[in-house]
Order: sequence, then C-alpha cells, then structure tokens
Amino acid sequence: MTLQAERRREIARRIVEQLAARTELRACLLAGSAGAGTSDEHSDIDLITYYDGVMPDEATFDGVMRDLGAEPSGLISPPGPDGFAARYQLDGIEVQTGPSPISQLEERLQKMEQGDVDWITAKVAMGLAEGIPLYNEELVRGWQRRAAYSDALRRREVEANLGFFPVWRLDDHLAARDAELFRRQMLLDGAFKIVAVLSAINRLYFSTFQFKRAGEHFDRMTLKPERFHERLDLVANGIPSEAAEELRRLVEETKAIVRVELPDVDVEVAWRPL
Repeated sequence: MTLQAERRREIARRIVEQLAARTELRACLLAGSAGAGTSDEHSDIDLITYYDGVMPDEATFDGVMRDLGAEPSGLISPPGPDGFAARYQLDGIEVQTGPSPISQLEERLQKMEQGDVDWITAKVAMGLAEGIPLYNEELVRGWQRRAAYSDALRRREVEANLGFFPVWRLDDHLAARDAELFRRQMLLDGAFKIVAVLSAINRLYFSTFQFKRAGEHFDRMTLKPERFHERLDLVANGIPSEAAEELRRLVEETKAIVRVELPDVDVEVAWRPL
C-alpha cells in the first residue's frame, strides 16, 4: 500500500468516527484508489456512507465535515430521496462523500444477482469489489459477497460485446477518405469491446464510463492475450494502420479465449452500429 493511500485511509477513518458518533450511520465503504491501496498524490478520497432510515441533511453533514477542518467545495449530486454527494477539501485532499440509502444499494444488488447490470450498476459493483469497509464490516462484506459476478452475467456481457468493426480491412479506404475521426473511433470501440469481453470472461465488472486504473484492472485478469496492456496502448495511441493490425490480432486471440471458455457462444457475429 502506498503512503498516500495510508494517509487517505487515516483521514477517512476520522470522518467515519465523527459520522458514527453524530448521525445514524449504518455502514461505510472506502472505495477508489484509497480503498485499493494505490493512491498517488493526485488521488481523492471516495467515501460512501450508508443509512437505513433517517439520513443526515446537507447542513448536518457539512457541520460534521467542517468540525473536522474540511471546507465544502460543491455538490456532485443535489440532495434528494437518494441522498446527495459533495466535495470537501480536508488536509489538502479532496474528499467525495455523502449519505446514501441502503435501499438503493439493495436494488442494485438484486440486479447484480439477476445478471441485469447497466453501467451505473457496474460502477457500483466495481466500487464494492475494490473497496474496504470502515464501519460495520460484517454488513459490507455481505454486500460484497452478493455482488459476486454471476455465470448469467458473464455470458450476457460476452455476447453483448462480440461483433467487431473490421477497421483493419478498410484501413486504406478510410485513410484515403479523410475519415480519421471515424477510423480512430472504431479502433477505440474495438479496444473497449475486447476489454468488455475479457472482463466478463474473468468475472470482472467493467464500465467504459470513466474507466481508470486500467493496468490494475488488466492485472486482475487471468485469461488475456500476452502483453495485453502494451498492445491495447498501441491500438489506442499508435499509428492508425499499425493500430488496426494490432486490433485484428487481439480480436482473434480474444475470440480464441471465448471459444475455450464458452464453446457454445457464436464468436463470429456481425458488428452492430454504436
């Protein structure tokens, strides 16, 4: 664990101690890089506080944070039935936190158990998987077990993301037609689809929205092409013609993995427009 992560965890524990003393806090999860232990000097603190019943209003929550020496720096989401999220500056570090109802999390967990996962639910699941409990560990660990990646979701996500635009076949044509934006878009679309398929194969939740700490995500994959991170970087940032050829190779290797893991899934499906 990095020194920056240790410092952020210590700050988070101070916040939780005061919230537990002054509000009806039921559970707390430290998510993001501080929870994973990989924070750097730019990392914020992503602290999710859960309430069952009465949630503190914005003034009460701000009061707890101000008494700790924090200054509010704006809302991420305004107060409502689902709580709110706000930014605070504490000891030179941004803290993103706010009260959330357990009932909302329960709805998300039920979707995960049913294999019905949209991008928001996937982000919630990723936060649960990577985070550490700071209050009511038994309850939080139970949520983490319930968020385990199901077989039904694995198959659904693989099938939903197969179908790659063959940019490598049309590379010369696109280069000659001043289609650079579309050309790069299809390279990135293919790269994200590969990540989505392999994440599902490895039972890892994934969302393209604000996909961060890619290297850590890829390191958790057991089944993946050789030098996966390095080759994806070429697809995303390399000369388009070279990137297209690398994408072709990665697509074929990804399909080969799917054939072994899910032999009854048709990997030769047509690309579907975005």
